[in-house]
Amino acid sequence: MKKKRGPVRKWFTAFILSPGMIFTQAYVLVWLGTNLWLEYAFKQHLKQIFVSESGQRYQLDVHSLETGPGLNSITLKKLSLLPLGFPENRQPGKPTRQIAELRIECPELSLLPFSPNDQAISLRKVSRRIISHTAQ
Repeated sequence: MKKKRGPVRKWFTAFILSPGMIFTQAYVLVWLGTNLWLEYAFKQHLKQIFVSESGQRYQLDVHSLETGPGLNSITLKKLSLLPLGFPENRQPGKPTRQIAELRIECPELSLLPFSPNDQAISLRKVSRRIISHTAQ
């Protein structure tokens, strides 16, 4: 004996498979994928590039990275700049500068995982923005 599907289940299936919902689901997947890529790969590369951009003076520690809802900006949270060489009068675990949150415009953000050249340019741009923000 076959079990009949009710009208609510048919409506729900049609709703999930509608073009608007498929687009929304795809966009959320792209947004989540970009955030995961930023959190792991981009953040590690940013730490490496920042050392060279700061003239071997500072090391960067970033608590988290996330994108804006339009995939056109990066928000860095809880930045700490640690000097590479500690003077005798400083405590090694204490950062010299801290930034609670820094938002950087990055219009080509959704294409960065696929283009190493654009990624390198964006890493330098973000590093220079952090350095300019700490100089203020």
